[in-house]
Amino acid sequence: MSLILLFIDELKGYAKSKVMIVLWFGLPLLSFIIQFINPSELEGMPISFLVSLVVSSIGGTLSAIMLSTSIVSEKNRHVYELFLIRPVKRSSLILAKYIAVYLCLVIAALISLIVGLLIDAFTGDLIENYLNSTFESLVIGMSTMSITCSIGIFFGVLVSSVPVAAILSVYLGSQLSSLIILPTFFLEILDPVILALTLGISITITMISIDVVLFNKKQF
Repeated sequence: MSLILLFIDELKGYAKSKVMIVLWFGLPLLSFIIQFINPSELEGMPISFLVSLVVSSIGGTLSAIMLSTSIVSEKNRHVYELFLIRPVKRSSLILAKYIAVYLCLVIAALISLIVGLLIDAFTGDLIENYLNSTFESLVIGMSTMSITCSIGIFFGVLVSSVPVAAILSVYLGSQLSSLIILPTFFLEILDPVILALTLGISITITMISIDVVLFNKKQF
């Protein structure tokens, strides 16, 4: 069973899940609702910029929870024992889950951002400087979401309790992923976008590699 087939199967499952329905419809709706916030509270911040921050925070956390709890649930239901009689690489299972969830998350983020940009264009807040900030925030958000998803898989593979996996994903996954922007507060010469992309890719690859190693050692 190839990675592509596993990915398609996982994508169909996650796309129909309640969490993804919330992300795909709830986050764009939130983008629309945000426009009714008192302008003085936004302090001139465009809707699109605020949306990119909200999406990376909420979307990443929910996706990490979904990944960790689904893996734990499948382990507890002995789902992976069925793959022992099939020519399936365990690494493909992990990669298929990560790619499927992250793709769904990217789609939700883009839909929400487009809604935010349309609102800014309609209200006249679509300023070039803020567009750059929005893009920067989106790149950082995508990087943190990637790390959060890989950490969610880590907790899913590591623990055997669904509530514990969810709690660890919420309180540790999102917190650890946000650390990638800390160096920019102390070293102004660092480019936030380049730093976020570099750390996002490298940390994600490292975490996924660790996830695969741990998953390969599990006895099913």
